[in-house]
Amino acid sequence: MNKMQKVLENVLGDISLSKEQERGIQETTKKFLKLLGGGFRVGGSLAKGTLVKKKKQDVDLFFVFENEKDIGKLEGLLKKKKVNYRILHGSRDYFSISFENVEFEIVPVKRFSKPEKAENVTDFSLLHVDYIKKQIKKDKKIVNEIKLAKAFCHAQDYYGAESYIGGFSGYSLEVLVCYYKSFIKMLKGLQKDKIIDPAKYFKNRNLVMQELNASKLQSPIVVVDPTYQYRNVCAGLKQETFDKFIKSAKKFLKKPTEKMFEKIKIDVEGLRRVGAKKENLFLKIKLATNKQEGDIAGTKMKKFFDFLCSELERKQQKVLAKEFVYSDGKTAEGFIVIKENKIVDVRGPEKNMKNAIKSFKKVRKKTFTKGRHVWARERVSIDEILKRTKKVGAEMGVGF
Repeated sequence: MNKMQKVLENVLGDISLSKEQERGIQETTKKFLKLLGGGFRVGGSLAKGTLVKKKKQDVDLFFVFENEKDIGKLEGLLKKKKVNYRILHGSRDYFSISFENVEFEIVPVKRFSKPEKAENVTDFSLLHVDYIKKQIKKDKKIVNEIKLAKAFCHAQDYYGAESYIGGFSGYSLEVLVCYYKSFIKMLKGLQKDKIIDPAKYFKNRNLVMQELNASKLQSPIVVVDPTYQYRNVCAGLKQETFDKFIKSAKKFLKKPTEKMFEKIKIDVEGLRRVGAKKENLFLKIKLATNKQEGDIAGTKMKKFFDFLCSELERKQQKVLAKEFVYSDGKTAEGFIVIKENKIVDVRGPEKNMKNAIKSFKKVRKKTFTKGRHVWARERVSIDEILKRTKKVGAEMGVGF
């Protein structure tokens, strides 16, 4: 057994549930379904047999409706069963219920006759479950490969299609592992493949580019949904996240280690040391929002954090490093290391624009000419930048 195989075997031992633990979750799910009554289908990792160890397990349940109007009846059904639930907002509202240390997410989906008639991306969920189960039935070894892929991406912060993460969704990883047949082959393949069509809907990559909506082609890789040819299951993957993933993939393939499957902790002290160097500055920012916890709250705070960093850059403060940390709830933390530039040159109008120059000089005491433009030298205060961005944050529903 080579080192790579040994590492993967050890990781699987660490992340996999025992048969007894799996049976426990299945029994809890049966008990919960009995409480709710009929009409529910089990989805997610439980249905596919790809559960991994977590502090609290989560199980997806789908309730299928024939038309959009009936979807509103689901909440009434839950009230009737007297279960405590939270409403979560997504492309369609769904429900979260904690029952015997398992978090059940109940998702309403609408039945459709053809994929092109689906009105909501959530409605594809059952098709996705059935497709992956079919692939696993063909090759049962795929189960462990999916577990490894999800554990690796979760540890490295590349797992999750939420906007504040911009990573791989669970389904996209499942599709990719099924396509490449193993976790390791996926790590290698994604370094060169940019368009992946598992079901071979299209004859060539040019047809993929022609047929898919332009908005679906903005991601660094295009993975054609094997259940519907006009969807890119990696549409939410951001270039920044993908670049980091490729870097981690290369690192692991070169030197496999179990540590890369352990959740990364931000090296705050390392950032602080860099920030302590001459002309550098370390900022630790605590963010808060009143928006719904989860994707909405995380996305709002990440959007504001990115805006703050762009404002610092706009004011010629070089951002050397930045990290955004959000797990759940309504708070997050941001860490920024800046190479502080206290005096900057601001470019004004061209020399022949007399009226514009007059206005430019009104608000700036000292100006000078360089090349074709009039310039001014200004003192920049980080505190002032933060004060101004606070106002924008308040408008976005984010405070710090």
